[in-house]
Amino acid sequence: MTQTVDNDSCTLCNACQSICPQGAIKENDETDGFWIDPTLCNDCVDQPTRLCAEFCQANAVAPLQPKKGRCKSTLLPAAIPDIFLNDKTNPFASSIVIWESCNILAQRSAAAWHPDEEGKWCYQRSVNRGRGSLQFRLLEDPTAEILAPLSASGTEKIFADFDIRAACIHLILAAHTTTLNKPWEETFVINDQHFEQYLGLDKRRDLTKLEKLTLIKSLVYQCCQLLVALEWPRQGQVPAFSVPEHPVWHLIDTHYYWEADAADQNHLIGLSFTIRAGSWAKHFLNKQDYRRHRAFYQYGTLPKSLLTEVMSNWQQHEGAVRLLLWLLFKLRLGGEHRMTVRTLLKIAYGEDRLTEATTVRGAHKRLLKTFEGDLEAIYYYGLQPIFDPETYPPEIQPLWMRANQIPDSADDALDFWTRDANHHLSLTDAAPRDKWQRLLNGRLCGFELSAEWQQTIKKTPAKRRQKPKSSSQHLVDMLSSSRIKSARQEQNLSQRALADRIGKSQSWVRDVENGRFGINAKDQSLLRTALNLPLALKAKT
Repeated sequence: MTQTVDNDSCTLCNACQSICPQGAIKENDETDGFWIDPTLCNDCVDQPTRLCAEFCQANAVAPLQPKKGRCKSTLLPAAIPDIFLNDKTNPFASSIVIWESCNILAQRSAAAWHPDEEGKWCYQRSVNRGRGSLQFRLLEDPTAEILAPLSASGTEKIFADFDIRAACIHLILAAHTTTLNKPWEETFVINDQHFEQYLGLDKRRDLTKLEKLTLIKSLVYQCCQLLVALEWPRQGQVPAFSVPEHPVWHLIDTHYYWEADAADQNHLIGLSFTIRAGSWAKHFLNKQDYRRHRAFYQYGTLPKSLLTEVMSNWQQHEGAVRLLLWLLFKLRLGGEHRMTVRTLLKIAYGEDRLTEATTVRGAHKRLLKTFEGDLEAIYYYGLQPIFDPETYPPEIQPLWMRANQIPDSADDALDFWTRDANHHLSLTDAAPRDKWQRLLNGRLCGFELSAEWQQTIKKTPAKRRQKPKSSSQHLVDMLSSSRIKSARQEQNLSQRALADRIGKSQSWVRDVENGRFGINAKDQSLLRTALNLPLALKAKT
């Protein structure tokens, strides 16, 4: 229960403000007296007594009784959404500054923080093969008039207080900047009701209004604690530039909305934040200079489902959440990106935990189980991993992936288990003893993206096809889904048997026969060979 100050009884001795360990007691700018920020007051849970009430000789500090009823008021501005107007996706700034800031907020203490020459916490990232660099530091207080970086001595607790859900707030702010013409000069106002709609907090009945406001304010302030400095080399026609240290997000103002109850006690019912993007936006989100080839305009597509996924799974599958946030930027150019399992493990769990798994006996079993569970969470979210058949074969793939190949039909399932019993690799076989070592050298070919994530792929203009110089032979007929299915049935092959022949999964064959996606030239050739179909050619010209 938070505290409140009765200014009629207060003698303005300042004893309560000086003794508050949370800094929750503040001076009232409009009238003489003090007020207690309920989003900061923790009722002195770490102390045997409430310090403000104990040191107040006028007994002006008392518990604030909880507000009864719903927090609806005409004092609050209308929460009209400015982004996610289609309730699915929205453009967002996707430059490397936003990407690295998202990684920092998601990885927290797992990021490579170290003290710099000034004794401040610092995180550095080289770009363009060392020709440029980004340097991040943390602010002590984003609301202070003088912005001071956080000292590295005795501040380890700051990373424990960091919340991975702040990455969602960061992406929402990045989406808002795309609605502005000059985001490095223009501000935008976003209130707690907007955040509740975007993050799905408006459906949480287990949280009080004050708990929601406290959470939202904490997440916004964490985003505004990031400082960045850039040294960028020349790229194409865009000249090199240097940007001094500045906040990624400037917190211009925090406005509190109060409402008095029947007992004339004020209750906090809303918050609004005035935000402005940092100077980085002048170089990476500049439409005018982009047309003149003097700056960049880098943006992507943010699925709203990603925000709700993070908010629902940030505790159970933190590794999966980190991977999804990283893949949001990684897969901008398409889902077929080869990536090593070792890289995914570093992103999901950090370098220290990966080192522990490779050096401490038995630690790799826990990490392996966690990683396969996180991959399953990503799969059910809508991103299906594509395993490299050479380095990530079926015998070391997760059990849930092989179990998903069991047909739904009872007859097909019986046929599947009959073949599985006579197969050299059975579904019920134990994993090989060297699975962990083989997994570290494994690779994923990419991910099959869901409909919303397919919109995140950057559309590149199609290149004009040039006529071949030589009169070579070309395929004239493409295999249709019905032709593949009929050819497979003529040879009495099951989907699993055909998948084994061409090195694919049964689900891939099923989707091809259902016409869910097209087939490239390489897979066309594999299917023709496996099904003994003639290769149709057109004559030389």
